[in-house]
Amino acid sequence: ADIRELAAHRSWLDQLIVDWSHTVQEIDLDHRLHYSNMRGVSADKNFFSLLVHFFNHQTHHRGQATTLLTQAGLDVGTTDLLALID
Repeated sequence: ADIRELAAHRSWLDQLIVDWSHTVQEIDLDHRLHYSNMRGVSADKNFFSLLVHFFNHQTHHRGQATTLLTQAGLDVGTTDLLALID
């Protein structure tokens, strides 16, 4: 209900992710991670591939949010990364 509270929490979480990412070493990337998802389904996946998914998946959700905002009549501006690169 409070966008400022949400923004503060997002900033905190982003910093947590940045700080954690600095602790990951190259040797960590070649390991297999054994885990269970939220439904209890077991998985065994390469840690590097999971990291790629972790950082790329938010792009998917940004696209969903952008679509909803555009459909609601808001101009979200340029979202094409290629257009934002000098």
